Amino acid sequence: MQIQTNFSSKTIPDKYGCNVTPEHLNHGINQQSFPFQIIALPTGTSYVCWTLIDYDTIPLIGFPWIHWVVANYPVHTKTISIAPNFSESTLLPQGRNSIDSLVQRLRHPLWCHTSFGQNLAIHYSGPRPRQGSHQYRLTVYALETLIPVENGFYLNTLFDHLESVILDQTSLNLSYERRQP
Repeated sequence: MQIQTNFSSKTIPDKYGCNVTPEHLNHGINQQSFPFQIIALPTGTSYVCWTLIDYDTIPLIGFPWIHWVVANYPVHTKTISIAPNFSESTLLPQGRNSIDSLVQRLRHPLWCHTSFGQNLAIHYSGPRPRQGSHQYRLTVYALETLIPVENGFYLNTLFDHLESVILDQTSLNLSYERRQP
């Protein structure tokens, strides 16, 4: 099993991160998810799920920043293509990203109770390093059965269910750099 993108040098294009014009940002966040392919899925794969996590945030805020979590994508072939902006167009369950974190609640206490706050917390949250370049780890899990989760699940819930249904997993390290305006 392998993840493929059409990005040059494994760099997430600007149109999927913070280096876009303000009208493409929702409260400073780019929600346009990037496309990718998963090839050579193992025999018996019925579903895939994936995560996109920035581990470079650990020295800054004390934990990895979750950018995207998706579960229960149905598989019917050995290769699947995830379309651009999949996050905004899918009805599949998406997990909570790190916008729904203690850090955000301290910065904006009422934000999580608004409709836009809820929307931002359960969809793709594009890269936006404070400065410089960060590495983002996209991990795909091949599953033999559906995971019992609903929209807005937490990452630990996904991991709780993976052990008994996982067939294979693969990861791809991607980078993104904030450019100064």
